Amino acid sequence: MKEFAANLVLFVILSVAFSALTGCSSSSADSNNATAGNTAATGSKSSEYPPVSSGVTNAEFELLDGTKTTLAAYKGKVVMLNLWGIWCGPCRAEMPHLVELQQKYGAQGFEVIGLNIGDHDGDPEAVDAIEQFTAQMKINYTIARMPRASTNQVYALTRQQVVPQTLLVDREGHLRGMFIGGGANVFNSMKTTVAKTMAE
Repeated sequence: MKEFAANLVLFVILSVAFSALTGCSSSSADSNNATAGNTAATGSKSSEYPPVSSGVTNAEFELLDGTKTTLAAYKGKVVMLNLWGIWCGPCRAEMPHLVELQQKYGAQGFEVIGLNIGDHDGDPEAVDAIEQFTAQMKINYTIARMPRASTNQVYALTRQQVVPQTLLVDREGHLRGMFIGGGANVFNSMKTTVAKTMAE
């Protein structure tokens, strides 16, 4: 019995640790939380991929200077929308990879947009706290705050309520990949898909 209890405790600890590495749950959407996973689109032609839903394309987000904009304003660029929160460990682990992608492809019309979804309850995180955090992380890409209604539009598309989660949208507004959670497999899949999309 002692051995069973010890094994059960070890299983619970490992399960929690694995969860922390792959994604953080968020309660800012109206439906039940989902577990982390990842999918990525591959291929070579935009026409093979669905257009991003109008709900996501027109979902408003606020840049840190107070300017409000949408994904639609970035048409003609390859855009990576990354949902994250300061409180999310896997989001922090993913940021160096996003910095690397922005540095590598930024001059070719590629743009990472980090969309802060707020705290655990979906309430906005303070702009000064976000600025301090992004300076500490040496972020070289656009950062914005995403209101709950806009976050819910992305959750409706991905059917996942975890962060980090990332959408890759091509120059014509087609969805090229969804990357849910963190970890080496997600990072590698993300980089491969961005490279293919940028090469077209």
